[in-house]
Amino acid sequence: MKITCPYCERAFDVDQVDDAELWRERAEIAAKLGPAWRIANEYVDCFRQFTTSRVSLKKRVRILWRMVKLWEACEFEYDGKRYRTDKRRIMEALETVCNLEKCGFQNDNYLKRVMMQASERVSAQGMTAKEEQDREEKRRQTALERSKSAAASEKVLQGITFEEFKKRHADKEFPIKFLRE
Repeated sequence: MKITCPYCERAFDVDQVDDAELWRERAEIAAKLGPAWRIANEYVDCFRQFTTSRVSLKKRVRILWRMVKLWEACEFEYDGKRYRTDKRRIMEALETVCNLEKCGFQNDNYLKRVMMQASERVSAQGMTAKEEQDREEKRRQTALERSKSAAASEKVLQGITFEEFKKRHADKEFPIKFLRE
């Protein structure tokens, strides 16, 4: 289908406009990936059906956007579990997959399995097992400190008479049921 430009009256194909947009997106992806651009672009070739075939520009851009998402978040999901990695490990996994020179990939699962070996498992809250363990230990320490301070204040209260308590806390109002004689 041809479209005529209203300004220069030149006819061009609609697919040319679509391709121009895809090439612009590809340049944007290259900027986002930075040092990983070359290896990510090579990784896309694993999605060829045969070693002599090509990957369409639309599919190439779609795969590269997934790589950008992985590169920026450094997290991925595989088999219902989330994992955290770093950019160095992502590049190493991409190189490992590309060096195998396989083709016919349908998704990124092979890359994820390679990355999984050097990644930390992450919980639904986005925390690693060590971070969760540290958080739980901190919570336990806080609870222990609270119980110790409550026990200490109870001991102090048990050692004084009701009259002495009233003198110490004359400016505060307490319900009688909480006071012990």
